[in-house]
Amino acid sequence: MAPDSKDQANRNTAKGLIAMQLTLTDRFWRAMARYVDRTALRLIPSQPILRKLFSMTAPLGAALPKGASVTKQADGSLHILPAGVAPDAPVLLYLHGGGFTIGSPQTHAALVAHLAAACGLRAVVPKYRLAPEHPFPAAKQDAIAAFDALVQAGTPPVAICGDSAGGCLALQVACHARDRNAPTPKALGLLAPIADLSGEVEARFAEAEDEILIPPSWPERIKDVYLPGMDRDSAAISPLSGDLSNLPPTLIQAATGEALAQDAKRLLDAMDDATLDLWPGLPHVWQLHAGRTPAADAAIAKMGAFLAAKVA
Repeated sequence: MAPDSKDQANRNTAKGLIAMQLTLTDRFWRAMARYVDRTALRLIPSQPILRKLFSMTAPLGAALPKGASVTKQADGSLHILPAGVAPDAPVLLYLHGGGFTIGSPQTHAALVAHLAAACGLRAVVPKYRLAPEHPFPAAKQDAIAAFDALVQAGTPPVAICGDSAGGCLALQVACHARDRNAPTPKALGLLAPIADLSGEVEARFAEAEDEILIPPSWPERIKDVYLPGMDRDSAAISPLSGDLSNLPPTLIQAATGEALAQDAKRLLDAMDDATLDLWPGLPHVWQLHAGRTPAADAAIAKMGAFLAAKVA
């Protein structure tokens, strides 16, 4: 990133650090993340059980925008068409998060529907294989296959987005498009992306005193089931270990005090055209509460405006 661009990005980051007034609704869901969700992640060792719990609870914390059409495809993916968006509008490819072990297109449907509405695109949310049943590289292969299928269908994504593990996959898909000379997206949107799985990941979470949601035992478990015995320094696994140049303009959102804010800050330096948008006092991927909390809706509106400006 050029010095002037870095200065502007730093100013944007500083603006994001200004304390925001959280509503009672925002505070309620923050407390749920701190005392209920974090406890479940710490105490329940089974990823399949956590997957089932998340599939039941995630829809309760979000609400689809009015008039959005959500269609499940035979392959398990969701096609989302917001109200007022043409059926042949350009495509947003969204890769859901969940530590490569939980989550689904359905758990993220409201988030993606609000984001698609905010940027005026239709969205595709692919289903990808999850660990421990399917360790690396299954998720990455499926994400790339979803991108390639859209390209082959004549509808290459104009934007690729993802949260947490999905943010890692979004970076990997964007690098795939760049390296294969495929049609490249015009913008990336990353919500607290995982970008470095090397080293003592659990220690980085333990040292993040303001991490609201994720206990240190969670990344250790992910490491064991998603990357058993693998070289986590590899660029194929950790995007920050590879070449992140010549990627599309990118907006990265994260909570100020969360552990993955470290990855977000390092991505700002590693990418040519990235902007970091930090939000204080919120849990990891608070945007999942789209349609329910002002903080989620405000962040999605900001991400949507960024994407709309880049794909226009």
